[in-house]
Amino acid sequence: MLIVSAGEFRANQQHYLDQVDEGEEVMVQRGRGQNYLIVPLADTDTATASSYVMEPDEDLERAISFEELLKGVKADIHEMFKQKR
Repeated sequence: MLIVSAGEFRANQQHYLDQVDEGEEVMVQRGRGQNYLIVPLADTDTATASSYVMEPDEDLERAISFEELLKGVKADIHEMFKQKR
């Protein structure tokens, strides 16, 4: 495991991220008791907390596609211009 200061990590970020890509764990020490472990995320990992991930529900069933939205917006814009004349 490589242990570097926050300043050293900032100055050579690409180098240390390359080391992580090669399988090395990098610990960044920011201050007294402030240590951060840099490891790559696997394809199955998520950077979003599971509490923010919603399950499909009835809102999904009511959702419209982008094409449907665009068609409606275009119709609304045409209607606004007709009323201004």
